Amino acid sequence: MKVAGSTLLCLSFLLAACRSQAALPASATLSHTPALPASSSASPTFTIPPSPTVTQTPSPTLFPLPTLVDPIPACEARRPDDDDLYVLVTAAFGLDPDYVPGDLVKLGGYVSGYVTPPDQLLRRPAAEALGQLVSAMQEAGLHPRMLSAYRGYYDQVTTFQHWLAEDPDLAGQVSAAPGHSEHQLGTVIDFGSPELPALVGDPLIRFHPLFAETSEGRWLQENAHRYGFTLTNPPGAQPWTGLTYEPWHYRYVGVGLATYLRESGSFFAGFILQARPSLPCIPSLGGPR
Repeated sequence: MKVAGSTLLCLSFLLAACRSQAALPASATLSHTPALPASSSASPTFTIPPSPTVTQTPSPTLFPLPTLVDPIPACEARRPDDDDLYVLVTAAFGLDPDYVPGDLVKLGGYVSGYVTPPDQLLRRPAAEALGQLVSAMQEAGLHPRMLSAYRGYYDQVTTFQHWLAEDPDLAGQVSAAPGHSEHQLGTVIDFGSPELPALVGDPLIRFHPLFAETSEGRWLQENAHRYGFTLTNPPGAQPWTGLTYEPWHYRYVGVGLATYLRESGSFFAGFILQARPSLPCIPSLGGPR
């Protein structure tokens, strides 16, 4: 699904709202941890394992969902509260271009070692959890890198334009359009690994599905939930998110929800669309700006 096709996705969600709940694509299934390619020497292919649709909802005492705003705002005017860690941002559901989280901090004060440019920003709760996660990875002998953290709307304009220039046909699948990136929430980290260039055969590579085969990628799959982080673009999530599989992209949602998603085999967008059975905001029929 490309971002350019988000109009159709928006219409489907609006029709679902008329039925008092957001409809989930019938053809999609919620996936467990990604199946890894058998060999790193060839272009990777990924098998999406079938699994039943999640119908269980979490205990409200474990991770309460903030009350939805009534009336529902237009997505291009949506400015979430800072205490809401469960804001759904996808190719269909965006944010106000001027939205900036109120508690951004520099990662240099939270992450030890040479793993990130110190001026990268993250919301304080995510930064505190990330510091603990990185310390645990380093104690395990790993060498994670923080490739990207908070990106505002106008930074995302630059990022998306880069991908359009690199590969216009795939840009909408590998990079979110401005206003439709989870990075604007300030709770997302893109991880890197020093092992990735050798696996891919490209000394300049930074993002690639084979990140899942690196020592850092495997550790995150097994342990990120213990620190409140979850993979929001696993195999099978594209009908909900509009983005392809991103094994390096982790979002802080708190230990309770991250653990639930891990144990239930669900993922963030699928969970939110069932736990909050109404639109998070009204999409623009003209698509993302």
